[in-house]
Amino acid sequence: MAIDQNRPRIPEVAVSASAAIGGFASVFAWAACCVLPLALSVAGVSFAGAAVIAGARNWLTLLAALILAAGWLFHWRRLRMCRKDAACHQPSPLAFWLLVVATALVVLSLAWQPYIEPWAMPRLAAMR
Repeated sequence: MAIDQNRPRIPEVAVSASAAIGGFASVFAWAACCVLPLALSVAGVSFAGAAVIAGARNWLTLLAALILAAGWLFHWRRLRMCRKDAACHQPSPLAFWLLVVATALVVLSLAWQPYIEPWAMPRLAAMR
């Protein structure tokens, strides 16, 4: 099965960028619970909307993980097809690195509550 060489790689990059944005939103939502408001209060800034964002952290993490899985699936399929057809375009390097960043962000958001927050909260509280 040949891939059209004139076909733009924009959807591949768009899915990867969406995964990276979703990963950032997920980490931000996990931080909005406790660490972010405390860190901002140390800096003298208030963040009143933190509770709303923190309430969305579970579904944001799930959504980011699903988009990330779709991005890796598209990347893997393109690699597999290009092994069979030498005329096809290789996967976009930008899409690959966006997926790597998104993976790191989703892993960070999954590790937030059990590892990062218990470590960061006492340190931030001591700075107040």
